[in-house]
Amino acid sequence: MNNRRTQNHIILRLLLPARGLIPLCILLSAAPLSAQEKLVIPRLQEGLIFDGVPDEDAWKAVDELPLLVYVPVFGAEPSEKSSLKIACDDECIYLGAYLWYKDRTDMRAVGKKRDYSMPTTDWLGLFLDTYFDRENTVMFWTNPNGVKTEGTTKNDMAEPENDYNFSWNTFWDTETKINDHGWSAEIRIPFSSLRFQTENNITLMGLSVLRYIPASGEFVSFPAISPEIPFAYMKASQTYPVVLEGIRPEKMFYLTPYVTGGVSQTYDLNDSGTGYEMHPKARYDAGADIKCSLTNNLTLDLTINTDFAQVEADDQKINLTRYSLFFPEKRVFFLEKSDVFDFSFLGGNNLFYSRRIGLAEGMPVRIYGGARLTGRIKNWDIGFLDMQTAASEDKSGENLGVLRVKRNILNKNSYLGSMVTSRLGAGGTYNLSYGLDGQFRVTGDDYLTLRWAQTFENDSINRVFDLSPSRLLINWVRRKQKGVAYDLSYTWSGDRFNPGLGFEAKDNYQGWRMITQYGWLPGEDAILRYHKLMLTAYTFWNTVTGLRETVSGVLKWYYEGTRGNSGEFAINWFEEDLQEPLTLGNDQATVPSGKYSFAYLSAIYNTAYSHSLSATLTAEAGKFYNGAKISFYAAPTLNIGSDIDIGLTYNFDFVRFPERDAGFVNHIAGFKGLWTFTTKTSVIGFVQYNTSVSKVVSNLRFRYNPREGNDLYLVWDEGLNTDIERESPRLPVSSGRTVLVKYTYTFRL
Repeated sequence: MNNRRTQNHIILRLLLPARGLIPLCILLSAAPLSAQEKLVIPRLQEGLIFDGVPDEDAWKAVDELPLLVYVPVFGAEPSEKSSLKIACDDECIYLGAYLWYKDRTDMRAVGKKRDYSMPTTDWLGLFLDTYFDRENTVMFWTNPNGVKTEGTTKNDMAEPENDYNFSWNTFWDTETKINDHGWSAEIRIPFSSLRFQTENNITLMGLSVLRYIPASGEFVSFPAISPEIPFAYMKASQTYPVVLEGIRPEKMFYLTPYVTGGVSQTYDLNDSGTGYEMHPKARYDAGADIKCSLTNNLTLDLTINTDFAQVEADDQKINLTRYSLFFPEKRVFFLEKSDVFDFSFLGGNNLFYSRRIGLAEGMPVRIYGGARLTGRIKNWDIGFLDMQTAASEDKSGENLGVLRVKRNILNKNSYLGSMVTSRLGAGGTYNLSYGLDGQFRVTGDDYLTLRWAQTFENDSINRVFDLSPSRLLINWVRRKQKGVAYDLSYTWSGDRFNPGLGFEAKDNYQGWRMITQYGWLPGEDAILRYHKLMLTAYTFWNTVTGLRETVSGVLKWYYEGTRGNSGEFAINWFEEDLQEPLTLGNDQATVPSGKYSFAYLSAIYNTAYSHSLSATLTAEAGKFYNGAKISFYAAPTLNIGSDIDIGLTYNFDFVRFPERDAGFVNHIAGFKGLWTFTTKTSVIGFVQYNTSVSKVVSNLRFRYNPREGNDLYLVWDEGLNTDIERESPRLPVSSGRTVLVKYTYTFRL
């Protein structure tokens, strides 16, 4: 449940692939899923009192699910007693649970905020692979305080840092009770909130249930899930086949209008250019979202005058690499069913990147509206999205569209697919792309992924049989934690490849990457529950000049302790050939063109999150081009009772080039506070100070969520200039302020 992603060096996340082609005849040997019994989910014979205590006669007639330890010792009997039962009726699927403790003081009841997702508290989780495609799940979590947290996983968690999110929301309910011996819970999920396929009155899904005990770092699961596979407990392929008979949910139709009102204050140069004047502006708006189920398999979303006033601000970052920084999507409209629109070239690179819609240079652009259709038609997964934006300062209004289709072949973990994107400007500009891809479970834990894409745009040479506007990925990976695993890739990105709705960390390169590792699961009496040794090597060339621009090798040791702490140590070596000067840290220093070879050490340590005070620490030190670099990152978190979370972040970068008497020191300090009065009311404060831009960014959000789909937000955003003398005329103290109130109400029709 940890949503703190490991702070890897951006150059390691580029994930440049390994050269070599795989004969397609090998694919014919792809093994189908092994035969597996199916669990028929029983129907409740009587009604329930939905109060968080599954003690009714209807529950007593349902068998308990058999549970085993996932970690720290796979297959062992759980250290604490649990009773988990799954059942359904015509409208909903239910999970009932008793979660006992030998010592009640070991229970952690931390967090009350909607969508809380930290590993500092006890959790009960339910995963559903609703299409039984062995690739995607929806997940529902609750803790002793009755928090509602849901999310999605995609691509069978092939890229753990990118393949899950906790920003997806839907309609469901949970109730919990804390007692003298632990806690109990009931979860109720309407079938109308799920998309699934029914044939001959039978619905097949995948299901897994987990209990997390932070005091011991123990995960207990149904079914038995081996930790030999990375992030196995979140994988769709590890869920257990379940059958639901005769379910007939009502078709949903949700209408969610919103209204916003407030004021913004901007500061602009006066007519004489001698100073800044404050210009207040009233802000008011309205719009609506509509969600309806066309069938059990297809959902249509419509949006009118789309608004994202409640979305939290991005973290401040400083770029010390030659690659573009990647910022994750946080807007719920684009996160829902985002797995359908995924066309990944690894490392964040994607043919479709939803932040290209409604954002320009980090600033919002009005979205007049749009439509999204997602779901399945027979064996085809379908995703369609079309949005219309208004004109911005330097760009005309645009129509932005994407169509994605996928179909399973050979086995449940293999598919063929395609994607088309379009970016059409009102002035006649256009950017089009298409892509073809396939993923094949060749045998056991080995997967082959092939992806090809091309782009076409105005004022460019457009030829189908041309590598210049093309993108290629070939990736062969063994997804395994224990023993030998590997990840071999080759990639090509032509000099005219320009995905107008995509993200590319670097342009115009080809290369290969090889990752080999050996992992150990030491056993019950060991200090470590898992550790591995990993070697990563990659190199890439400029596709036009043929010059080799980067060679890298990284030797890393990673470990996980039995109590939940983890860390890694690495030796990093790079050889860089800069054809042009490289600007670093918001123009604070420049590295001249030339060839460089350098190495540095890096380390990461994560404390166990079962304590009130926990932290993530990272450090890098060593050579950096023809100079030196020291970087440090700290993120301590303090839980005060169940209501208050305080998080601090601190980034420090020291870069020095003695030969040129150049360099810089940069600090980014952040504070994030969470105060939850109840599970329905919360206040979040977020402040960051970045010395490289001499600015403080602050964001305050109050949320009242009395029921799903009904929200009241109060949002305050402000920027402060900390060095007002850095420009002439002197800058205003405030760089801008916005105060907004937003109210949404969902009508279920």
